[in-house]
Amino acid sequence: MRSLISASIVAGFLCALPYAAQADDAKPGDCKPGQILAESMDLSSCYGHGDKAPDQYTRDDVAIMDWKSKGLPKPEEHEQWVQISGHYVLVNRVNAVIKEIRTKDARVLGK
Repeated sequence: MRSLISASIVAGFLCALPYAAQADDAKPGDCKPGQILAESMDLSSCYGHGDKAPDQYTRDDVAIMDWKSKGLPKPEEHEQWVQISGHYVLVNRVNAVIKEIRTKDARVLGK
């Protein structure tokens, strides 16, 4: 019985090992054109248009309230501009999907 339990534990560990190897942090060079690097829960990942941003960027306290003075277009209902890794990112507050990414000078990223 004891050897069966030990074998189950070892098998479970070996099955999870590939997932642990995939948990490495992304680096700026890993991001494709049009993506930005952002940190969430001590991990870095690349994000682009249509990706789901980390939930922390849907909170009121991270919204850019003076979007107009930064040359950004008015966000639609349920959207907000946030700053991620030196970029302006338009995030849908309901589903956290990234609608648009702009550079610091308010140009659309990748255009």
